[in-house]
Amino acid sequence: MPRALLVILDGCADRPVKELGGKTPLEFAVKPTIDRLTAEGSCGLMDVISPGIRPGSDTAHLAIFGYDPYKYYPGRGPFEALGAGLMLSPSDVAFRANVATVNNDLIVVDRRGGRYIDPSEVKEIENVINNEVLPALKSKYGIDAVYKQTVEHRGVLVLKGGVSPHVSDTDPHVIGAKVSEAKALSSDAKITADYINEFTRLVYEKLSSAEFNEKRRRDGKGPINMVLLRGAGSLKNFEPLSSRYRIKPAIIAGVALIRGIGVALGMEPIHVDNYIGSKDDDFTTAFQAAARALKDHDFVFLHVKPTDSMSHDGDAEGKAMIIERVDTGLRRFLEEAPSDTYIFITCDHATPIVVKEHTGDPVPFMAWGPDVMRDDVTRFSERDCIKGFWTRIRGIDVMNIIANYLGTLEKFGE
Repeated sequence: MPRALLVILDGCADRPVKELGGKTPLEFAVKPTIDRLTAEGSCGLMDVISPGIRPGSDTAHLAIFGYDPYKYYPGRGPFEALGAGLMLSPSDVAFRANVATVNNDLIVVDRRGGRYIDPSEVKEIENVINNEVLPALKSKYGIDAVYKQTVEHRGVLVLKGGVSPHVSDTDPHVIGAKVSEAKALSSDAKITADYINEFTRLVYEKLSSAEFNEKRRRDGKGPINMVLLRGAGSLKNFEPLSSRYRIKPAIIAGVALIRGIGVALGMEPIHVDNYIGSKDDDFTTAFQAAARALKDHDFVFLHVKPTDSMSHDGDAEGKAMIIERVDTGLRRFLEEAPSDTYIFITCDHATPIVVKEHTGDPVPFMAWGPDVMRDDVTRFSERDCIKGFWTRIRGIDVMNIIANYLGTLEKFGE
């Protein structure tokens, strides 16, 4: 039976960048392997949700995996928790967390606390929250909770039972704004909102005076003195990808969010050393792991995170360099993968360098394999792919296209 690799270059689609001579990072990068596959295959553009809609990474991946996010999206928190290895019951409420820097007025100075957090600081952050903040809150509200830092500035907070997911974010989503007050969005959420607001107050108090922050100040760094919460939600039951498309799926993803989506959809997570969703990820090792996984899986999904991180940081050349390193890894994959493998490459959304945030721009899509129709496009980029065989598709079409080539879809009608 044939098999497939789907590669998502997170936030890779872009707009012309002045410092790259008016090219996008995909146009600027030297990527002979990706471009060769494009020339030998077919491509198009994809509206991940629908034209102009700015997707989150969570809703984008749900759509690409074939689950309408307007119907299935539970909030970001549960996926983050699953990806962090935390067990969830249906009554638990999970939040995505960012460690951040705020001033004395709780105005956000840095939403990501410098992004690259030292492992020793991670332990200190978890220690302060789990051993000082959460016990104090339990004594007042009777709610059990756990906090876990995942990769870089990212973390997850889980409240265990007797709480409501219907509370607003404390993350204002922009710098220069005050940390938001959590508000109850339903009549049963007042206690949860009160808990979260007290959490915000205690986190600021305890982290501001923590010893590791004294060292950060001496080193000229901003303190990590706030945890911003967003995406509250409770876990839903999903029809597994395996039964929906009659495949045996696996996932390779360094960041908790994407790995958690895969776990929620019944995909087998494949661990890869030195692959954590950072700019230093070892893409060659990840692609080699994907090639091995295809020996006993029909479908492997490989997620590339740092293309998006470079965009949020406004680093155009860094983004192009990540693309080139991915290209090198893909070349190794082709040397080791089964000969009947199809390869699909796309993005979950655009994160233009000039915007430093997700946008609703269409993204390039490429299909390559034994009997894929060949078109006239020879380069994988935003401008080139618009001329391809697939013209314009939706994110929710991707898995149907893949399953069609694998021959696993049931016929619709007689």
